Amino acid sequence: MSKIQRFNSFVGGLFTVLFGVVLFLAPYIGTDLITFVMSCSLILLGVGKLLFYATMSRHMVGGKYSLFYGLILTDLGVVAFTIKNYSPMVVMIYLLVIHSFYGATDIMVALQAKRAKSRSWRIKLLTGIGNLALGISAIVFGLTGEDVFTVIYIYALGMAYTGIMRMANAFRRTAVPYIQ
Repeated sequence: MSKIQRFNSFVGGLFTVLFGVVLFLAPYIGTDLITFVMSCSLILLGVGKLLFYATMSRHMVGGKYSLFYGLILTDLGVVAFTIKNYSPMVVMIYLLVIHSFYGATDIMVALQAKRAKSRSWRIKLLTGIGNLALGISAIVFGLTGEDVFTVIYIYALGMAYTGIMRMANAFRRTAVPYIQ
Protein backbone atom coordinates (compact mmCIF):
# COMPACT_ATOMS: atom_id res chain seq x y z
CA MET A 1 0.00 0.00 0.00
CA SER A 2 1.44 3.37 -1.02
CA LYS A 3 1.58 6.37 1.29
CA ILE A 4 -1.31 8.02 -0.54
CA GLN A 5 -3.43 4.88 -0.19
CA ARG A 6 -2.57 4.71 3.52
CA PHE A 7 -3.55 8.35 3.96
CA ASN A 8 -6.81 7.84 2.05
CA SER A 9 -7.62 4.76 4.10
CA PHE A 10 -6.93 6.58 7.36
CA VAL A 11 -8.99 9.63 6.37
CA GLY A 12 -11.82 7.40 5.13
CA GLY A 13 -11.77 5.53 8.44
CA LEU A 14 -11.77 8.81 10.35
CA PHE A 15 -14.82 10.04 8.42
CA THR A 16 -16.54 6.70 9.04
CA VAL A 17 -15.93 6.99 12.78
CA LEU A 18 -17.20 10.58 12.76
CA PHE A 19 -20.29 9.47 10.84
CA GLY A 20 -20.93 6.81 13.49
CA VAL A 21 -20.55 9.40 16.27
CA VAL A 22 -22.96 11.80 14.53
CA LEU A 23 -25.50 8.98 14.17
CA PHE A 24 -25.08 8.04 17.82
CA LEU A 25 -25.55 11.63 19.01
CA ALA A 26 -28.45 12.49 16.66
CA PRO A 27 -30.47 9.32 16.00
CA TYR A 28 -33.59 11.25 14.96
CA ILE A 29 -31.97 12.12 11.60
CA GLY A 30 -30.50 8.65 11.34
CA THR A 31 -32.57 6.95 8.66
CA ASP A 32 -32.43 9.85 6.22
CA LEU A 33 -28.72 10.39 6.75
CA ILE A 34 -27.88 6.69 6.55
CA THR A 35 -29.96 6.26 3.41
CA PHE A 36 -28.31 9.20 1.70
CA VAL A 37 -24.73 8.30 2.65
CA MET A 38 -25.09 4.59 1.92
CA SER A 39 -26.82 5.23 -1.41
CA CYS A 40 -24.18 7.69 -2.53
CA SER A 41 -21.31 5.48 -1.42
CA LEU A 42 -22.77 2.36 -3.07
CA ILE A 43 -23.33 4.21 -6.33
CA LEU A 44 -19.84 5.75 -6.26
CA LEU A 45 -18.22 2.39 -5.49
CA GLY A 46 -20.25 0.73 -8.24
CA VAL A 47 -19.38 3.37 -10.82
CA GLY A 48 -15.73 3.16 -9.76
CA LYS A 49 -15.73 -0.60 -10.30
CA LEU A 50 -17.43 -0.15 -13.68
CA LEU A 51 -14.80 2.42 -14.71
CA PHE A 52 -12.07 0.05 -13.53
CA TYR A 53 -13.61 -2.66 -15.68
CA ALA A 54 -13.86 -0.37 -18.71
CA THR A 55 -10.27 0.82 -18.46
CA MET A 56 -8.24 -2.12 -17.15
CA SER A 57 -10.07 -5.08 -15.74
CA ARG A 58 -11.62 -6.31 -18.98
CA HIS A 59 -8.11 -7.21 -20.16
CA MET A 60 -7.28 -9.12 -16.97
CA VAL A 61 -7.94 -12.67 -15.91
CA GLY A 62 -11.13 -12.66 -13.85
CA GLY A 63 -11.92 -9.10 -14.88
CA LYS A 64 -15.61 -9.84 -15.29
CA TYR A 65 -15.90 -9.93 -11.50
CA SER A 66 -15.29 -6.18 -11.49
CA LEU A 67 -18.11 -5.73 -13.97
CA PHE A 68 -20.56 -7.82 -11.95
CA TYR A 69 -19.47 -6.25 -8.66
CA GLY A 70 -19.91 -2.76 -10.12
CA LEU A 71 -23.35 -3.57 -11.50
CA ILE A 72 -24.54 -5.06 -8.21
CA LEU A 73 -23.23 -2.14 -6.13
CA THR A 74 -24.77 0.43 -8.45
CA ASP A 75 -28.12 -1.38 -8.38
CA LEU A 76 -28.06 -1.62 -4.59
CA GLY A 77 -27.34 2.12 -4.36
CA VAL A 78 -30.20 3.02 -6.68
CA VAL A 79 -32.59 0.75 -4.76
CA ALA A 80 -31.46 2.37 -1.51
CA PHE A 81 -32.39 5.78 -2.93
CA THR A 82 -35.82 4.53 -3.97
CA ILE A 83 -36.76 2.92 -0.65
CA LYS A 84 -36.31 6.19 1.24
CA ASN A 85 -40.09 6.76 1.20
CA TYR A 86 -40.86 3.48 2.94
CA SER A 87 -41.04 2.88 6.67
CA PRO A 88 -37.80 3.70 8.52
CA MET A 89 -37.64 0.11 9.75
CA VAL A 90 -37.68 -1.22 6.16
CA VAL A 91 -34.91 1.19 5.22
CA MET A 92 -32.81 0.17 8.22
CA ILE A 93 -33.27 -3.54 7.60
CA TYR A 94 -32.29 -3.09 3.95
CA LEU A 95 -29.14 -1.19 4.83
CA LEU A 96 -28.23 -3.63 7.58
CA VAL A 97 -28.62 -6.55 5.19
CA ILE A 98 -26.10 -4.79 2.94
CA HIS A 99 -23.83 -4.29 5.97
CA SER A 100 -24.13 -7.99 6.81
CA PHE A 101 -23.35 -8.86 3.19
CA TYR A 102 -20.11 -6.89 3.43
CA GLY A 103 -19.27 -8.75 6.63
CA ALA A 104 -19.86 -12.12 5.02
CA THR A 105 -17.78 -11.07 2.01
CA ASP A 106 -14.91 -10.00 4.28
CA ILE A 107 -15.01 -13.37 6.03
CA MET A 108 -14.86 -15.23 2.71
CA VAL A 109 -11.93 -13.09 1.51
CA ALA A 110 -10.12 -13.68 4.82
CA LEU A 111 -10.57 -17.44 4.59
CA GLN A 112 -9.32 -17.39 1.02
CA ALA A 113 -6.27 -15.36 2.12
CA LYS A 114 -5.62 -17.89 4.89
CA ARG A 115 -5.68 -20.72 2.36
CA ALA A 116 -3.15 -18.74 0.29
CA LYS A 117 -0.98 -18.52 3.43
CA SER A 118 -1.20 -14.72 3.60
CA ARG A 119 -0.39 -13.07 6.92
CA SER A 120 -3.03 -10.36 6.60
CA TRP A 121 -6.10 -12.56 6.91
CA ARG A 122 -6.69 -12.03 10.64
CA ILE A 123 -7.67 -8.34 10.54
CA LYS A 124 -9.95 -8.97 7.55
CA LEU A 125 -11.58 -11.84 9.47
CA LEU A 126 -12.08 -9.64 12.55
CA THR A 127 -13.61 -6.91 10.40
CA GLY A 128 -15.94 -9.39 8.73
CA ILE A 129 -17.03 -11.04 11.97
CA GLY A 130 -17.65 -7.66 13.59
CA ASN A 131 -19.68 -6.35 10.65
CA LEU A 132 -21.68 -9.56 10.34
CA ALA A 133 -22.40 -9.72 14.08
CA LEU A 134 -23.50 -6.09 14.23
CA GLY A 135 -25.64 -6.48 11.12
CA ILE A 136 -27.34 -9.64 12.36
CA SER A 137 -27.95 -8.21 15.82
CA ALA A 138 -29.44 -5.04 14.35
CA ILE A 139 -31.68 -7.07 12.06
CA VAL A 140 -32.85 -9.18 15.00
CA PHE A 141 -33.54 -6.10 17.13
CA GLY A 142 -35.21 -4.41 14.18
CA LEU A 143 -37.52 -7.33 13.50
CA THR A 144 -38.49 -7.85 17.14
CA GLY A 145 -39.31 -4.26 18.05
CA GLU A 146 -40.55 -1.05 16.61
CA ASP A 147 -37.77 1.05 18.13
CA VAL A 148 -35.78 2.42 15.21
CA PHE A 149 -33.37 4.22 17.54
CA THR A 150 -31.97 0.93 18.87
CA VAL A 151 -31.19 -0.16 15.33
CA ILE A 152 -29.62 3.23 14.56
CA TYR A 153 -27.42 2.95 17.67
CA ILE A 154 -26.27 -0.52 16.61
CA TYR A 155 -25.62 0.74 13.10
CA ALA A 156 -23.65 3.70 14.49
CA LEU A 157 -21.50 1.30 16.53
CA GLY A 158 -20.94 -0.74 13.39
CA MET A 159 -19.84 2.31 11.46
CA ALA A 160 -17.45 3.34 14.23
CA TYR A 161 -16.07 -0.23 14.37
CA THR A 162 -15.58 -0.29 10.60
CA GLY A 163 -13.81 3.07 10.68
CA ILE A 164 -11.47 1.99 13.48
CA MET A 165 -10.59 -1.23 11.64
CA ARG A 166 -9.99 0.76 8.46
CA MET A 167 -7.66 3.15 10.30
CA ALA A 168 -5.82 0.19 11.84
CA ASN A 169 -5.49 -1.33 8.39
CA ALA A 170 -3.82 1.87 7.17
CA PHE A 171 -0.96 1.34 9.65
CA ARG A 172 -0.54 -2.36 8.91
CA ARG A 173 2.69 -3.31 7.18
CA THR A 174 2.25 -4.78 3.75
CA ALA A 175 4.59 -7.32 2.26
CA VAL A 176 6.35 -6.42 -0.95
CA PRO A 177 6.96 -9.43 -3.17
CA TYR A 178 10.32 -9.53 -4.90
CA ILE A 179 10.86 -11.67 -7.97
CA GLN A 180 14.43 -12.79 -8.43
